[in-house]
Amino acid sequence: MILVAHPVGNQNVRALLRALNQRQLLHSFHTSLALHKDSFLCRLPVIGKECLRRTFDQVDGALLHSYPRVDVPRVLCDKLKWYRFTQRNVGMFCPENVYQHIDQASAHFLYRTPRKPSQVYGYDGKCLGLFKAARHIGGIALNYEAAFGSIAYACNVLEHEREANPAWRASIPNISDDTQRKQTEELALADRIIVASTFAKRTLGDHGIAADNISITPYGAPAPMLCHKVNARRGGRLKVMYIGALTQQKGISYFFDALNLAASSVALDVTVIGGDYANGRNPALNAELKKYQWFSSASHDEVIQHLLEADVLVLPSLAEAFGLVVGEALSTGTAVIVSHNCGAADLIVEGVNGYVVPIRCAEAIARHLVDLAEDTQKLNELKHNAVLSAGGTTWESYAKGVMDAILCQS
Repeated sequence: MILVAHPVGNQNVRALLRALNQRQLLHSFHTSLALHKDSFLCRLPVIGKECLRRTFDQVDGALLHSYPRVDVPRVLCDKLKWYRFTQRNVGMFCPENVYQHIDQASAHFLYRTPRKPSQVYGYDGKCLGLFKAARHIGGIALNYEAAFGSIAYACNVLEHEREANPAWRASIPNISDDTQRKQTEELALADRIIVASTFAKRTLGDHGIAADNISITPYGAPAPMLCHKVNARRGGRLKVMYIGALTQQKGISYFFDALNLAASSVALDVTVIGGDYANGRNPALNAELKKYQWFSSASHDEVIQHLLEADVLVLPSLAEAFGLVVGEALSTGTAVIVSHNCGAADLIVEGVNGYVVPIRCAEAIARHLVDLAEDTQKLNELKHNAVLSAGGTTWESYAKGVMDAILCQS
């Protein structure tokens, strides 16, 4: 039996929970807020939509353990824009405090429960207390999903960025030394490590983790939308999209640099979807956003609709262990330009369904944008091949890969 702990319950977590529950291998699931879809909280005007995301139909109710004391105030403060209370690492209700609360609660549960699990499954930066408890009890295998790859690697990349690109410092995520320390300790304790991409595995290997201890299990992607007409309109503007948090870790400044370079040669129609990490404190970002259509947030259905209308998705990440939106783009017939430091580069066949470029290389991105804007036939080939290449992995295959890795290890 396997105990799983995660503060929110992302798509990968839910896929694993569903598979474990179906095979009656789930010991318990520990999270911050777990609700029934008919809960009155889901109908509240300010936090109702967020609460709906915290329903878990994948898990039998008796196996759900919820610890909402820190996360509910965090959600409320974010919705009311009381950002000083949720500021990373220092706010009273910051995400790090949510992670710490869930970790401590699940560790206490592990000590108290008379029916011990045979394995625990934790996530990077969020399970040190649980892992230490399991080691202290003994006889429990420790499985670890490094969803971010090596945090130390990301910190090194971002530190270089602070010096090389000071105008964008406000958009550089502040990863605390404590978060990095926790992952280092968690990795040292883990019996089996799961990552979603070759990039994530490489970053861990660069920081001393044995390759034999790491299993690559790609995240799921939507099935191809075969009924979607993928031909670009001849003579029309190239429709370019960026989807993701507006942070320098995702290479946002290089995206805008590429647009400025390409716009001197071809006409572009640009849509940006993502929250501003700097909350308006980055003048350089503010100036760029005024030039284009920007949505600070969008529902999943709205994101898919935008992708259906797009030609190219650009994701110039400096350090990103996967990038789920790449799979969604391919399924909608959208070509992809991605950096080689984005794990979802594993999904791209160079020149077939998109392009992989070096990090910090706006010139390479701009060159591909210009070529595709001027060569409608090539663009249509990429868009057609994007649909054909989509859906190679599913959430079911992801969950099966995880279970194969941890059960064989056990």
